[in-house]
Amino acid sequence: MARRLRPIMEEHLLSSHFCAVPGNIILDAVATVRDAVTYAENTGTPLCVLTLDFEGAFDRISHHYLFHILRRYGISHRFTERISNLYDGSMASIQINGILKGQIPIYCAVRQGCPLSMVLYALCLHPLLRILEDRIPGIHIRGTTRSSPVLAYADDITVLVTQPEDFDTI
Repeated sequence: MARRLRPIMEEHLLSSHFCAVPGNIILDAVATVRDAVTYAENTGTPLCVLTLDFEGAFDRISHHYLFHILRRYGISHRFTERISNLYDGSMASIQINGILKGQIPIYCAVRQGCPLSMVLYALCLHPLLRILEDRIPGIHIRGTTRSSPVLAYADDITVLVTQPEDFDTI
């Protein structure tokens, strides 16, 4: 299923995604930050490298939001339904002194460790990254093709901030 979503990832997701996007390598993100810092130091451009870690992000993805996002990407109803079947009816139980106590329905989370989870998470994160890319100028390094102010790897996001008012946007 993750493999079947690759064309959507390649078409819709930004070059600033470095997890689950074919062709994007985390070393490129590291090089982008390094180049931005060097450029800022050499030109006197103000720069703040802001790192955000969405703690427990995989556990907090609402299934309702997930399926809404999949529909917005134009993923077929049938394929979305197959993914939904993986999550519908998910339950957790609490074990106290070796005895299971009832079941709790799970309405949030993507399964960590599943190859599909990174793809689903990246698709869910994309709207936020798109807003940040559109509203924050970042740093434009002459002679490079990459000038994104946002770099994302799983639940870690790095934002290259050059103006104090960008913090309000973030």
